[in-house]
Amino acid sequence: MINMLFLTRLKVLLKRKSTLFWVLLFPILLASAEYFAFGKFIKSTPIETISIGIIENETPELLENVLKEAKIEDDKNLYEVIVYSDTLTASQALEDKKIELYLYENNEKIEVVANSNSTALTITHSLIEEVKIIEKTISDAYKSYYEDLAAGKNPTEVNPEEILANISKDADYFKDISNSKNATFYTFYFYSLIAMACLYAALFGVSIINDIRADRSSLGIRISSSVASKHKLIITYFLASALLQMISSIILYVYLAFVLKVALGENVGLILITLILGGIAGISIGMLIGALVRGSESKCQGIITCISLGCSCLAGLMSVDVKHLVDKYMGFINYINPAALITNSLYALYYYDTYTKYIIYTCVLLGISLLAILGVILKTRGEKYASL
Repeated sequence: MINMLFLTRLKVLLKRKSTLFWVLLFPILLASAEYFAFGKFIKSTPIETISIGIIENETPELLENVLKEAKIEDDKNLYEVIVYSDTLTASQALEDKKIELYLYENNEKIEVVANSNSTALTITHSLIEEVKIIEKTISDAYKSYYEDLAAGKNPTEVNPEEILANISKDADYFKDISNSKNATFYTFYFYSLIAMACLYAALFGVSIINDIRADRSSLGIRISSSVASKHKLIITYFLASALLQMISSIILYVYLAFVLKVALGENVGLILITLILGGIAGISIGMLIGALVRGSESKCQGIITCISLGCSCLAGLMSVDVKHLVDKYMGFINYINPAALITNSLYALYYYDTYTKYIIYTCVLLGISLLAILGVILKTRGEKYASL
């Protein structure tokens, strides 16, 4: 009997195209839109060796040495330096795409010429600024040395090579505990999108209540007139909705991870558990809204849309800065906002080596689901109608 009700409910849900659109198709469409908006930032391009031209006798010696010594890795130079006799020859090489840019000194100012704005141009400008800082540091050191020498002091002689080595040396003040994770800043927008998709499962919850209440639908009238246990029907309908939501979550995850190739984290099992728990929370909240709100199903669906978008916005769907502001000034909201609990669970899986934070967030999420289900039971228990 229960098996038949379960399968029948699945068929009913699969025929409700509008609900399937919001629960399954809309998150995929929104993910695609975000991907095409952020795609070039999501997939970082590795830095390759830059071919650069310098003009003979018109490039500061220090800058030339830095360009030749700069490295991407220990065995890979940042620049391939090509020396030209004059700017005309370098300009022709640039047009022929033999080099990406060239530079020379003009009235004590470094001129950089390139065909277009590019990463290579940005990197070169930054490097030139660093060289200027090094030159000023050495110049100030010499000036201070000669002033002290003229004043009869006994200053330590300036060693430009030592100064250059000290300025160029990288100092590590923090221990690197990363474990080759490759999520980007924009990955967190997709976390919020996943949370929104889970909350849209509330539409399944509303349909459960709508279909068992006699004041909402003809099916509800027949159920209320029968001897069938209403709570058994709710449980069966809930399980059918949870299964469909679980399938939707898996499809969304596969689409993000393997089609769009968004880095969501390495612990696939716990990520899917989070999505399933988020979907259960969404269904439970939808059932509670359906039980508490008087009116048509479309009214409840409108309320769910507002709540889902509002919670997702506070969790960072529109802007990660919003989430940071909530964390800073109203941190308690993150423990009552199911969307924030879902995103924080995913953050915890990505950032932390232990599962303490993850367990806390998922337990609170599960607690919200249980409280919502308890509210539904209390509201629907013993409901009677004057006439059917």
